[in-house]
Amino acid sequence: MNSFEIKIIAIITMLIDHIGLFFFPHILILRVIGRLSFPLFAWLIANGAVHTKNIIAYAIRLFLFALISQIPFAYVNQQITPPFEGLNVIFTLFLGLAVIIVIQKTPRKYFWLLAAIIASAIADVLYVDYGAVGVLSIISFYLFYNKFDKMVVSQILLLFILPYLMFLLEIFYHLHLSFYYMDSYYEFFGIFSLFFIARYNKKQGYKLKYLFYCFYPLQYVVIIFFKSFVHFK
Repeated sequence: MNSFEIKIIAIITMLIDHIGLFFFPHILILRVIGRLSFPLFAWLIANGAVHTKNIIAYAIRLFLFALISQIPFAYVNQQITPPFEGLNVIFTLFLGLAVIIVIQKTPRKYFWLLAAIIASAIADVLYVDYGAVGVLSIISFYLFYNKFDKMVVSQILLLFILPYLMFLLEIFYHLHLSFYYMDSYYEFFGIFSLFFIARYNKKQGYKLKYLFYCFYPLQYVVIIFFKSFVHFK
């Protein structure tokens, strides 16, 4: 399975997730399938960072499309959870890539840790989609890019153990920790994305670099149209 095929799976599962979120919130299986999407995109960022010839241009491209996507993203989310102040997931991907740039540019690991802490804090303060966990997921995919066993352990820790540990601490000790973790109880299904990542054949496939960048904001435009003119039961 090449990286283009993995990208297509990520896009399809993202679309399924958003159909469930915005039109059929009572059909939980749509949201469960959608949990595969973010870890796949997180891995694709790490994979892109490994193979890109110009990582700075890569980061700038992510940031620009994050800005472009924010208006339709915020508008459609405002319709279901007003008031809505979050930032879209491309900002999450950008923050993760920014830390990877620091990792590539310096051998000093305390700079890596500092960059990860700062990026994670920014993600939580600005209510970036997937928050600190999303940023850390991207970083761990990069650090363990050629160590699949450690990649699996790190993703289980980030997507399952850590969120549920914080959830239990919040319930039993009345600590307000939901600010720091993904608060849906089915996020751990994202672990199954590793099934596709394990089948990566180190080939790129079709070179449609802007497929996701264009699809991401356009899907929200289509969702806005359907929510405005079509009624779903």
